[in-house]
Amino acid sequence: MVAGFTVHSGPHHVPHRDMTHHSRPPGHAPRVTILMPVYNGEKYLAAAMESILDQTFRDFILLIIDDGSSDSSLAIARSFGDPRVQVERNPKNLGLVKTLNRGLDLVQTEFVARMDCDDIALPDRLEKQIAFLDENPDIGMCGTAYELFHESLRQTIRPPCRHEEIVYGLLDDNVFLHSSVIVRMEVLNRHGLRYREDYRLAEDYELWARLARYTHIGNLPQVLVRYRSHPENVSNTNKGEQIATRDRVRLEHLESFGLAPAADQKTLHIDLFSLAFQGSPDQLADARRWLEALARAVSTRCGLPLGRLHRDFALLWYSACGRSAHHGLTVLFSYLKSAMAWKGPKSYILKLLFRCLMRDPIPAVTK
Repeated sequence: MVAGFTVHSGPHHVPHRDMTHHSRPPGHAPRVTILMPVYNGEKYLAAAMESILDQTFRDFILLIIDDGSSDSSLAIARSFGDPRVQVERNPKNLGLVKTLNRGLDLVQTEFVARMDCDDIALPDRLEKQIAFLDENPDIGMCGTAYELFHESLRQTIRPPCRHEEIVYGLLDDNVFLHSSVIVRMEVLNRHGLRYREDYRLAEDYELWARLARYTHIGNLPQVLVRYRSHPENVSNTNKGEQIATRDRVRLEHLESFGLAPAADQKTLHIDLFSLAFQGSPDQLADARRWLEALARAVSTRCGLPLGRLHRDFALLWYSACGRSAHHGLTVLFSYLKSAMAWKGPKSYILKLLFRCLMRDPIPAVTK
């Protein structure tokens, strides 16, 4: 993630740091545990640790759990001369989900913050997040906006901030960067919330969707974490499995809106949100009814204007119709029956007219 940080590939020693700012008196329990699982992370681990130890808020424990690394990760973690660093090692490689749950069971502090061993926390990350949670006791978890970077790439990602917008956003995908979240342990423990092993590769998405049923959740609009994109990211190495697990979470999250779709509606929902629907005019009518029912349910649950949701769903509806354009003008007439057609870009109407006349469906798009 980059410029300004030195990447170390071997053991590293950091002199004992000044503990004056936000330091804790003797016997005082720290407020936050930063949970950092590590598996063969020697390339970026030192920079990630430094970004935590350099936080303006200093009342924390950095809990590193080495998951049976075969490189120098464990030596690097143990080489830091800061008393706030605690290092545990799994007896064998357990995988990320078991390691995260082991970490949560070890946490004794008020908050737990997540951090990956290849990302960078900006210096005021913890200070701003703790202040926000102290000011909003009804919020059980918060993440932040973040910067995605890779070599020369820099992209700012700003997820939704309000609870209602987040619950809505979780319909489509994860709207939290795992490395940015901080959670109240009391909420996790009271409801017995832990990561689920059967949702591997989307375990965080599933947990946030479940957590939102018990507490308000939010994101800070400030960029406070830098997310390093590289070929070893799980999202790059296991894309197919991750998509399949994500789709399971998408379907289960529908329960939050009072919806219990039948088997055919589940398939329809995933196809629509993946921009992969293709069907007959009758199936297209089912798609329209489903999207309109979903918009009404989201409007009721999240207090969002129905017109705004029709506008948001316009792409899903246009894609479904465009993918079915080989059926001719009957598809265009079906498209125009929905408010989604009139709330979306007017260019969709012209594009769909052309495709229906030419009976030329648009290709599938992986969302």
